[in-house]
Amino acid sequence: MLRGWLLGAGLLALGAAGVLWALDGEDAAGPMELSERTDLIAMVCAVVGGVAVLATLWRRPEDADAEAVARLAREVKAIGEPQWTSSLGGDLKAIDVTFAFRPYAGARAAALPATPAGRLERVVEDYRDLRPRRMVITGEPGAGKTVLARKFVMKLIEVRAEHEPVPVLISLADWDAGEPFRDWLTRHIQRDYGLPPVSARRVVAARMVLPVLDGLDEMDATGTAPEGSRAARALDALSGYQDGTDPAPLVLTCRSREYDALEAAGSHILDAARLEIASVTPAQAVDFLARRDAARRPALWDPVLDELRTAPGGVLSRALSTPWRLTLVAIVYDRAGDPGELLVPATPDAVAELLLGRYVKAAVERAPHAPGRFRPEDVHRWLSALATHMDGATDLPLWDFGGRFAGRWPRAVALGTMALASGAAAMVGVAPVFGRGWAAAAGLAVTVVCLFSSVVMNGDDAQQVWHMPRIGSPLWRVGLRRAWQPGRHRLLMLLGIGSYLVLAVLAATALVWENAEDWLFLLVILSLASILYLNQMTARLDVATVGPPGWVRGGVYFWSALLVAQAAVSWMARMDDRQLLDAGLALVLPVTASFGGWAVVEYAVVVLLRRDIPFRLARFLDWSVSAGLMRTSGVAYQFRHREFQEWLLRHPVP
Repeated sequence: MLRGWLLGAGLLALGAAGVLWALDGEDAAGPMELSERTDLIAMVCAVVGGVAVLATLWRRPEDADAEAVARLAREVKAIGEPQWTSSLGGDLKAIDVTFAFRPYAGARAAALPATPAGRLERVVEDYRDLRPRRMVITGEPGAGKTVLARKFVMKLIEVRAEHEPVPVLISLADWDAGEPFRDWLTRHIQRDYGLPPVSARRVVAARMVLPVLDGLDEMDATGTAPEGSRAARALDALSGYQDGTDPAPLVLTCRSREYDALEAAGSHILDAARLEIASVTPAQAVDFLARRDAARRPALWDPVLDELRTAPGGVLSRALSTPWRLTLVAIVYDRAGDPGELLVPATPDAVAELLLGRYVKAAVERAPHAPGRFRPEDVHRWLSALATHMDGATDLPLWDFGGRFAGRWPRAVALGTMALASGAAAMVGVAPVFGRGWAAAAGLAVTVVCLFSSVVMNGDDAQQVWHMPRIGSPLWRVGLRRAWQPGRHRLLMLLGIGSYLVLAVLAATALVWENAEDWLFLLVILSLASILYLNQMTARLDVATVGPPGWVRGGVYFWSALLVAQAAVSWMARMDDRQLLDAGLALVLPVTASFGGWAVVEYAVVVLLRRDIPFRLARFLDWSVSAGLMRTSGVAYQFRHREFQEWLLRHPVP
């Protein structure tokens, strides 16, 4: 903190000296003109404000341990409700599934509760009675493992004491056991919840994070042998996750069949309790459907409910034995269609095919936002293309879309387009000052440098910097309050904000004077300053709360501000004064844009070139979440259910 105050005092002294010289100083030619004084003040303010903001970014204040834990708990709670709602397709109450603790095949298992409740609503009570607190949640596809994990996180956040770890739900799909588990967990805490790097490492090292790891079965392709698989290596690594001399708490979800195969191959988590989710009983299914849909059209639903009551082991009862399938029925036959057709298929799989075949159309028609905005056949085709590009992965992060879902040629086109455009922009700014020969050399140099931007920068770095909320969102006030951070870099932030206000006043006076040169110069400074200050605010926001499309909004703003600055610099280079400075800016700005915004260009070009996905991909995915076809998980989108994703791969044509 002392160094921050010393730096702030030095910048304040520098700024005051520059302003005094501009107000009552002379250059080599004598007394300065009014426009020259204005330019000097603007330059001083730009330097002081820019250095102040960059200093707070480079020396980002870290939270104390207790503050970091409290902040993480707030972030998890803030995103819990919307993600819980999206996982249920707009409903707030899930089926109260039951479960039982299953004898564990490992030599060492956790001590079980004396009288387990065995219900979704009381899963936290059962977990707290485990010794040690390690739990593996297993069940059939669609049994509600992820829903149970989300419910567990929300309930535990409500009742946790200050000394207890914060539960954090993370998908296991992107972890390779070659990366130490603590490093991987720290990376997710930092990336998905916005904790500063040192704070995230300290919180994980202090074991104040309870990892709730979802989707062990999704780490490998279907049919992969357990021996040597990513899942097996993950289980071995998790077994060694310790808290001092004791096993560290954790929760894990996996499909029953896959976990049985891993156990049989000798891979399992030591000192854990295995929880098996029970199938939905016919009575539970009747109760759920009677409350949801049957009350509106009892004449059509009575035969279906009677079949469930009278044939508990029949095709329909077995087909609707999971919460996911019941939710499908509720969506497909919400207000239209004849549920009696469910009695026709001869196998449970045929019932699932029937429901999934009507799922997209029903979801489009009942979408709460702009019904009919997309045609069902277009939605089907776009989602199928995304499922194909994901190639078995569960997460769809926009910041890595170009890298993961583009072919070689779209990426090459994106890189070439950006590099050539950057080189051309540099040539336009340099030519009026040094001539066409030097301009061509400068353009070639900038083009070559920009070609390396994809090697130096990647989407993971870019999404950390640019993740902006919607215009008018209350998150802007949160970002401003965190950027201020009383007691930390207060003088630096004051200098930054004050410099920005002075620049705004100077820009207004330049408009009054109708001096085009001054106006353009201040426009450049304001554009660059706005990038710094908005970055200062958004870098302190929780990226999961902002949502997956926040990265796209931030990238659009970043490029828009730099394009305005580059256009103004190119125009200024044709005037008489400051040509050397203008030429320098004309070289620096394109390079800055390529290194700071390469992932955005790649995303935009790939989306533009691919005709099998919508151009406004982020808006479509947000709409799909509201329609109940997709859901969000941290900074990524996911399909509503793995079964739906696999069905789209089998049925690419609507």
